[in-house]
Amino acid sequence: MNGIYYRVGHYAFLGNYATTVGDFCSGMSTGSASSGHMYSYSAFTFTSTSAELEDMWNIGYKILAGSTESINAANEMLANGTILESEKATTYNYIGQFHALKALAGYYLVNLYALPYSESNKSQPGIIIIDKEVPEAFATVSRGTVEDTYTQITKDIQSAEDAFAQAGEEATSSTYSSAYYMGMMGLQALKARVYLSMGDYNAAETAAKTAITLKGNGDGTGTDAVPSDETYTSMWGDVVATEEDLFTIKKSEDDNLSANSINTLYGSYYATVQNNVINKFGKNDIRASLFTAGAGGGTTTTKFLGKSAAAVCNIPVFRKSEMSLIIAECEARNGNISEAQNYLLFTAKRNRDIKSTSDLPSNTADLLSFISEERIREFVAEGHRFYDARRMGDLVSGDNFQNWDIQKFVFPIPESEINTGTGCQQNENWSDNLPVF
Repeated sequence: MNGIYYRVGHYAFLGNYATTVGDFCSGMSTGSASSGHMYSYSAFTFTSTSAELEDMWNIGYKILAGSTESINAANEMLANGTILESEKATTYNYIGQFHALKALAGYYLVNLYALPYSESNKSQPGIIIIDKEVPEAFATVSRGTVEDTYTQITKDIQSAEDAFAQAGEEATSSTYSSAYYMGMMGLQALKARVYLSMGDYNAAETAAKTAITLKGNGDGTGTDAVPSDETYTSMWGDVVATEEDLFTIKKSEDDNLSANSINTLYGSYYATVQNNVINKFGKNDIRASLFTAGAGGGTTTTKFLGKSAAAVCNIPVFRKSEMSLIIAECEARNGNISEAQNYLLFTAKRNRDIKSTSDLPSNTADLLSFISEERIREFVAEGHRFYDARRMGDLVSGDNFQNWDIQKFVFPIPESEINTGTGCQQNENWSDNLPVF
């Protein structure tokens, strides 16, 4: 279990690359040519041999494989009586977390290396699916479809829910209900994001509301004041869970992140936030206070500037604000304008010029457009934009390109995987769908 959590938080996965790459390829952030870090992604000069693409693929599959092997071992011990009756609740709790982390890794892998979920893309190649058995080394494999991959992800989510139910109070203890574990709270947040991606808005909304309820500090509507504006602007860069966190990557000074931290990327490696993003903030938006002058010029963010050590801070994966925005989008898509406005106001009022739902759009099309831009404002440097824009069908513009149809783009499968000769197919002609400068 410790090993899987370590891999989830590793810099090659959610500790950096899988979190940040989505912003550098969607007109949110710009890598520095002088440091080289993430520059090829904002300049779109990466290739199928780029180290970050290979590292994310490798670590993602170590999470899938390790979780599956651990689930199998736990189930075998339960079946043969090795596990004592007093240990069963803990065992089921671990099984639930393994399934949840497996679903989490699968979701990021399919969104990076396959086209977004849609009716037209369901039959397109997804990823190599691992269900109950891990392929032997150099065994012949093939990619399932996008639909097959999401079927596996939702199966793992259901299996996690079933295991947590078996664990009972063990799964809801103060330890495992915290944001540092992929327990039921984090699982429901993941479920909301997954079903939103699949267009199942009722399931997504139900899961998002459950995640907010499990957090236990407000309902995520426009009248909810947790966190306060003052708390929101001061909570970043910490190593303690915040009022926003549903699942967060826990870091400490002992991790010795240094060159591999997100803050180093936006600090001494000179990554910047693009002007087209900065211009989306109103003059009285409290979130704009998180921008600062970059060490190498331009504007950067202080979200990941550690308070006790500059490179060390927690990395949020799921936040309460995301759940409110998911509910708002689901209500808007279902034509419930007033409810959509009510949940949208939770984050929108961080622009102090927006004081009530009457200051928000009043029809579905305009609400969805506002929600898309609100997600840009809320999740700067948190890596959501790549996934959001492909899901919502936005034409993406950055400081150096315009109106890119990002729905058609997919990253290449790492060449190291293709070169094993075990059957994994490349995303053919992927570079044909890069933006035009």
